[in-house]
Amino acid sequence: MSIGVNTYVVFLHRWFFGGFLCIIDNMERNELIRLINDNTRIIWDNLCELYPRLLKYNPPVIILNNRLWRNAGLSHQESNIIELGYKFFIHSTDYYYEMINIILPHEIIHQADYNLFGLSEAKCGHGKKWREIMINYGLEDNKYHSMEIKR
Repeated sequence: MSIGVNTYVVFLHRWFFGGFLCIIDNMERNELIRLINDNTRIIWDNLCELYPRLLKYNPPVIILNNRLWRNAGLSHQESNIIELGYKFFIHSTDYYYEMINIILPHEIIHQADYNLFGLSEAKCGHGKKWREIMINYGLEDNKYHSMEIKR
């Protein structure tokens, strides 16, 4: 399921430095936050259509974290906050699209899972209900990503 990211264009510049292809994102951090928040609202609205009980909850607050390099995202369900690894967004266009189309919904679905089914499901992390929501949303119920970032 494509979630609106195709309406955005990301301008990337490529440079060769020391034999390595580096992709430098020309998007300002504030613009990235705006795009993430727009997509968060779209994802949350889609989840509310699938699960109307979510209408009584606010979408999670998204924070970009410069220190995340192994985990692409973290969901703090009790405080309704999601942290996303900023380095993944700027690493490459492939990582950017995976962050928007897979990781962001993955983490938002953790919040939806918690809101719908409570703390017992949150302790499982990737439990039965989380997998069910992922599949109903149109994504594979993968627990892990394959993106690699160096510290």
